[in-house]
This record gives sequence, C-alpha cells and structure tokens, in this order.
Amino acid sequence: MRHKSISTLLVVFLLVLAVAAFPQTMKKTGISGASILKVGVGAKAVGIGSAITTVTNDVNQLFWNPAGISMPEGETQVTFSYNKWIADINHNAFAVSHSFGSWGTLALGGLMSGINDIEANRDVQPGLEGVEYSDAAMFDYNSAVIGLSYARQFTDKLSMGATVKYYSEKIDVETVGTLAFDFGAIYMLGYRDLAIGARIQNLGGDLEYYYVPFSLPMVFSFGVSMSMIQSDDFSFKGYVDATKPLDADQMILGGLEATLLKNISFRAGYKFNYMGMKDEFGPRSSYQIVEKVTRDHWYDQKTYARTDEGLSLGAGIVLPYSGHDLVVDYSWSQFDLMDDVNRLSVSFKF
Repeated sequence: MRHKSISTLLVVFLLVLAVAAFPQTMKKTGISGASILKVGVGAKAVGIGSAITTVTNDVNQLFWNPAGISMPEGETQVTFSYNKWIADINHNAFAVSHSFGSWGTLALGGLMSGINDIEANRDVQPGLEGVEYSDAAMFDYNSAVIGLSYARQFTDKLSMGATVKYYSEKIDVETVGTLAFDFGAIYMLGYRDLAIGARIQNLGGDLEYYYVPFSLPMVFSFGVSMSMIQSDDFSFKGYVDATKPLDADQMILGGLEATLLKNISFRAGYKFNYMGMKDEFGPRSSYQIVEKVTRDHWYDQKTYARTDEGLSLGAGIVLPYSGHDLVVDYSWSQFDLMDDVNRLSVSFKF
C-alpha cells in the first residue's frame, strides 16, 4: 500500500510539472533554439515514428524517456548511432548503461552534431559592444550534449527516471551552453504488456547569442503501447504518443512493430499533424481613402510549410552469441523538400 501511494504521488508530480511548463500562449514556431535537440536519436525510435515514450529496457531512452533505461540486475548495454541529417549535418550519439539491481540503473551518453566550412557573408557587422567578430571566409556550426541518467523500478509496474545534461553550441566564434533536465515515468497496467508513460524534456535555462535570448525546445509526451499479437514466434505491437512541443501544435506520433522469432523486427511510423502542416500569416491591411475604411486583402495572406518530416520505416535484427546480444537497427525517414534521412544504430547487450 505504501509503494502504491508513493508511485501515485510521483506520477501526479510529473504531470503537474509538465502542465505548468506549457503555458497556452506558447504555440508559435521559432520561439525556441537548440533545434538539434528535436532530432530523434536511435534507428528503432525513429522507425516507430518517435512514439518511444513507453519503450523499456533500452539504453537509447537516455535521449527520450529516462525511465526506459531501467534493466534487469547486472545487465549492461552499449549503443552507437549514426545519422547524416539534412543539409549534410552530422548527428551521431553513444550511450552506455548498467543496472545495479535494487539500486537502479545508470546511463551515460553523448551527442555530437555539426557541419564545417559554411560560406560566410560578412559584408555588414552589427558592431555590438563586447562582441568578438571574425573575418574568416568560412565558419563552422557544432553542438554537443553530455548526459547522465538514473532510473529505478519503484514497484513491479512503475519505473521512473531523470537525466541531467549539459548542452553546448558553437556558431562561428560564439559559444553558448546550459544545463537541462529530462524526467519520465512508465507504468505497466497489468494487462498483457499494456503500458502508459510520460516524459518531459529539455527543462533548462535560456541561451543567448549577441544579446538575444532563446529557450530550449521543451517537449512533453504522453504515450501508450501494447502488443496486439504476442507469441514465441510472432508479435505485433502498436505505439502511440501525444506530443506537445513548446513551439508547435499538438502532434500524434504512431508506430507499429512486427517481430519474428524474437530476433527480426520490421517497423513503420508516422508523425500526424507534422508533415505538410503550415503556419498562416494574416493578410495585409490598407486604408481605403474613398470609403475611409481599413480593409484586409485576402490575396496577401501567406502560408509557409512548418516542417517536412512524415513517414518512417525501419528494421532490426538481434544476433545472439554466448549469452550476449548484438542488435543492429536501421531506419529511413521521408522528407519532402529535403533529402530523405537514413539512420543506423548498433547496440551490445551483455
């Protein structure tokens, strides 16, 4: 009874924190920075449409829902992810985790992203006081994240976790950085493998370039997953996340995963209310001298695509050897205006 009360209080605290973090007025695109934190890590996660909130026993959850890194006692996982992001931006990650049984699971991970030799246009410099300027013909963009996660199985149904991470970013000669936190919970409802979960990411301080502050891209997600078919030879599982970013409307992320003989998986996912969505900008107003009224010109109303990502497909294979597992995952993500994106992840479980 005592454990149930503690579990309930922890879940309620997480939900209250999430609601408080998202004022209803924050809905416009572009009000946050550090956009590389929005890019999904891990081929499996992206293959199921990033509906990752309720996935358990996975070191890659360090980058999503820290509650999901919880593992059986004594188990260790190591993972490496490769991603050539849009516009030839490198986006690579690593993580390692180990379970200490009743003491919980610890994970350490990092993310490196960037692109070099971008052509610079330095015809005009703002001349801000105390700002260092460069006259180089090219400049670089690089960002990095280093994070430490802890998760614990509070009951046989509830796991909770937290991540503390440091984000740094350098554009040209300017470097900024800040601490940030992620929190998450996963609860098994007791019917088959039906699970619900919640995560809130990128709670941290503002960053500032040339005296202009911007916030981290906070995200809150509530997810549910369950296997519709489950046997030794075949399983078929569905995932759904309701996700609310700080600077965009509500999104629904959905994914499906079919697994053969517990070793070979095929995945598909889609981001609803994401691909093809547009932001609208109101019409131009002008004063009509003859009628002495102000009119809005409908033909001046503009719409711009908000984002470009939609369908994702993926596959994975588990190669067992001497009691250990080598896991290789691949995913493909559809883009409309940009090039499609391919990801590859390799994990070791021992």
